[in-house]
Amino acid sequence: MPEAPSNLPSPVSMPARRLTIGTWSAELLSRQSYCASYTAAAPIIGFAFDHQAGIHAFCSDRRVDFHTRPNGLAHVPEGCDVYSRSDSGGEYLRITLRPEPGEQPWPRFSDRIDRAAIDVAYALRRALLTDAARDALICEQLVHILKERAAAVSGDPSPTPAAWMTPRRLRLVDELIEARLDMALTVEQIAATLGLSAGFFARAFKAAIGKSPHDHIIDRRLARARALLQGTESDLGAIALASGFASHAHMTATFRKRLGVTPSEMRGGQPPQRAR
Repeated sequence: MPEAPSNLPSPVSMPARRLTIGTWSAELLSRQSYCASYTAAAPIIGFAFDHQAGIHAFCSDRRVDFHTRPNGLAHVPEGCDVYSRSDSGGEYLRITLRPEPGEQPWPRFSDRIDRAAIDVAYALRRALLTDAARDALICEQLVHILKERAAAVSGDPSPTPAAWMTPRRLRLVDELIEARLDMALTVEQIAATLGLSAGFFARAFKAAIGKSPHDHIIDRRLARARALLQGTESDLGAIALASGFASHAHMTATFRKRLGVTPSEMRGGQPPQRAR
């Protein structure tokens, strides 16, 4: 569960977006290296948009390697001691809650895939990236639903059904996608590399991370484009091609649909102005 303590440098890519309403707060943390050690002062729900790897420890001095999947849901209860470090990090949604009177604490968990939570987390990210965050009622509803999903997941310790899609195989798929992201990449090509049929691979992959391979490839193209927008001065056409989009227009349409902003608006760091 990544947390950027105040003594660490500010992110050099996308700045964290924050929203506080009443007893809860939501933060969108950018992809960056981090090292955090803290005691959770309140329950925390986390959602990883990217694969993450590093070392962590919970309520213990025993530090172990971790590899979390994209779209993984996590929960850290109040009072839990946390240590976490990653050289690469990943875009991360963190929601800090205040327990309601009489509410029973949930156990800690991480890297759980819940398809309903995925839709809500992506909708909340979109709101935080746009001026939709001004609508407190919408954001409050999304946070409430995500809290309900986390509570439901915490009561189900069963592992994901995608036993075939091990962390090692997922890393292999991610490496293949990243290496060929700027090329014409198909699900069939990825499956063939693993010696699988496209249908079996697509089912196992979706069961493992909650999204289809096609959607995941688009997510990775968006992530690369966002990093290039913030970290380079390349023109938008070059960024589109380097990220695997067919054109500047194709990239812009995908940004609008998935993130609610255009590449130009994201590079400028300003929420888009909507007609009233």
